[in-house]
Amino acid sequence: MRRAVSVKLLLSNLNSNKSKALTKYYATQTETTDYTLDAKEYLDFKRQLRFNNVPHKDGHTCLHLECRLCAARNTKDLQPERGASKGQGHVARWAYVNKRTGTVVCPNCEVKSYLSQILPAYQLTPPAGYQRLIQRQPLFTSSYINLTSVSQEACDLLGIKGLKATQLNAIGAQWEPQEQLLVFQLRNAAQHVVGEKILHLTGDRREKTISHKDATNSGLLVHGVGKQKAVLVSNLMDFIVLATQNIETHSIVCLPFELKMLPQECLPGLELFKELIFWLHYDASHSWDAARTFAQKLEDKRCLLIRPTETEPSPHLAQRRRLNLRHILAKAQPVRHRSITTFNAMRNDILSELQNIEKVNGVKWKRFPVLNKLLKGHRRGELTILTGPTGSGKTTFMSEYSLDLAIQGVSTLWGSFEIRNTRLASTLLRQYVGYPLDDKLNEFSHWATEFERIPLYFMTFHGQQPLKPVLEAIEHASYVHDVQHVIIDNLQFMMGVSSYRGDKFWEQDSIIAAFRSFATKHNVHVTLVMHPRKERQEDELTTSSVFGTAKATQEADNVLIIQDKRLTSVRGKKYLQIAKNRYSGDLGIMPLEFDKDALSYSTTVQSAKRRKEKEKPM
Repeated sequence: MRRAVSVKLLLSNLNSNKSKALTKYYATQTETTDYTLDAKEYLDFKRQLRFNNVPHKDGHTCLHLECRLCAARNTKDLQPERGASKGQGHVARWAYVNKRTGTVVCPNCEVKSYLSQILPAYQLTPPAGYQRLIQRQPLFTSSYINLTSVSQEACDLLGIKGLKATQLNAIGAQWEPQEQLLVFQLRNAAQHVVGEKILHLTGDRREKTISHKDATNSGLLVHGVGKQKAVLVSNLMDFIVLATQNIETHSIVCLPFELKMLPQECLPGLELFKELIFWLHYDASHSWDAARTFAQKLEDKRCLLIRPTETEPSPHLAQRRRLNLRHILAKAQPVRHRSITTFNAMRNDILSELQNIEKVNGVKWKRFPVLNKLLKGHRRGELTILTGPTGSGKTTFMSEYSLDLAIQGVSTLWGSFEIRNTRLASTLLRQYVGYPLDDKLNEFSHWATEFERIPLYFMTFHGQQPLKPVLEAIEHASYVHDVQHVIIDNLQFMMGVSSYRGDKFWEQDSIIAAFRSFATKHNVHVTLVMHPRKERQEDELTTSSVFGTAKATQEADNVLIIQDKRLTSVRGKKYLQIAKNRYSGDLGIMPLEFDKDALSYSTTVQSAKRRKEKEKPM
């Protein structure tokens, strides 16, 4: 079992002393336990279900079984109806066990648990086995009370040619005339309303998802329940276009959180579909690989992808250009090829990358524009190594480096074995605010609330840790939280506790190989902070200065070195050297000037700070 700590739980209480005000953060464990289900436990549980004659069946991502989380009821009432139509009656009578995490969700009684907690209910014979183990989630109620049927005014604001109000009403849209927004209901696998997705028709047309207390209780927006094939779209404009086209062969499904994440609680709602087609709108570079990541979670054998090209854009753009939507839908290809041996098999992938080169380059840094020129961007599936002398500011730089990306939506998992999470979170918050909050404790609540919205997660390991539990925690975060960037600070803390005792170089090579494999397999960017060899202070560090054998720099896609010459030269400077760049081959340096108040190396942040100081009245 492993626990993940989120930003919201790190920024909690605030204390102050009479002599000096101090800001303190308290790291607490999450309310629910992250549970990993291994193969033996899964097989034992299925054997137990057969022994007790509990109806169950294997699904794509979940095990479907008779619900015993509900309140006591008649055994016959819980048996699935053989004649029930798919997507309706019989779905509401099943609970779902996620094959990867062991999470148990019953969409009918809307409870969530873990396999270890529900085992007693399935070890007893009926009716004693039917019992309520966990309190039901409160029923969802809309935050809008003035909802009406859609008027023609909404159709005009949408700007979709030929769209009628009757079509929007037919797909479940509701109209809020005062704020001029459309509201769609999100439903779970039992067709219970668990949230709503909102589209503002004025301003920048932003979308918003509202569910229960958190994202884990969100459902899906589905049009055309009961079909075996589905088209997955990422925003409401694409959903409206496809849902009003009356495509008889496919259901249309809108993801609740666009391409940012796909909660595991949404997977039961997709179990009925034998084929899933991703037709997504890639509005940001960090969402480029979202389809491949989601396909791994949904079982990639049943997933197809429409790769974005000029002739096959997203549904809304295709409709505006008067392209044949059904013709584009027929061109969907498998997300993964078992073996790519010809150029023809890769042709569409290459064309798609060339036409979306800026998105392929990765997420751009806003605080470090020099990195954009050299590295082009932050890309998933790569391995980066950061090294530098002791005390040169590796952790401080990496925290700001990762914060820049996380603010732009790159979900990040920190594994800080050297510094406690409370200290790390305090540094990140100070870099986010731009000044210390010690003397401005009245502002803490505001900034902490803003900071909680950033997708940052922290592993609770500290000190020396073996590789296996760390990898299990990272894999879990990748699956459950859709983490895109993992930081290990630092690698040396994972050495000396495994079976490779006596050969530290062999042990380090094995650890690096494991992270390289994880980055490639799960399409996650992994950054390893490593200490260099002990060398003379006057000598510059090179790629050969990284501790261990040459395997570390050989496996890495990027090697970043902090060079600190302030102690060996009167006019010595500190700078970041890009010593290896496998993507584009560009090498160079980025000067590092430190702002102690903001704990920042960013030139843009420091320039903005100087401008504000000049604008202050004398």
